Amino acid sequence: MPTIVQSCRIEEDQALLLARQAKRRHLEVSTLSSLYLKEKALEEEYPGVGFRDSVGGREAYVLGHRVGVWEVVEVHREAKSVAKTAQHFRWPLALVRCALAFAKAFASEVEQQRQFEIGA
Repeated sequence: MPTIVQSCRIEEDQALLLARQAKRRHLEVSTLSSLYLKEKALEEEYPGVGFRDSVGGREAYVLGHRVGVWEVVEVHREAKSVAKTAQHFRWPLALVRCALAFAKAFASEVEQQRQFEIGA
């Protein structure tokens, strides 16, 4: 996907923190900054969805729970309703809807994570 260059100013101590984290991950600071910015924007767009490292790379998951978005999709496929999926997890409907909306918007990424996790 084509990219554009944007810049921003951050405080020196945050720049040092970002540099340490980028070094630990063997990434350029600009690459890590872009990743963090993208993920934070998505967290704002899809409240209840966060991101974490997993064996297969970065993974979307349900904040406050250890459940990946791909797992919510799997339960929803079997349950065939948002209400039954929410009941399965004992979550509010809004949390399930948010995870499913994210999964719909980023279907290929969620499916890729599912494939990696189930070993397919």
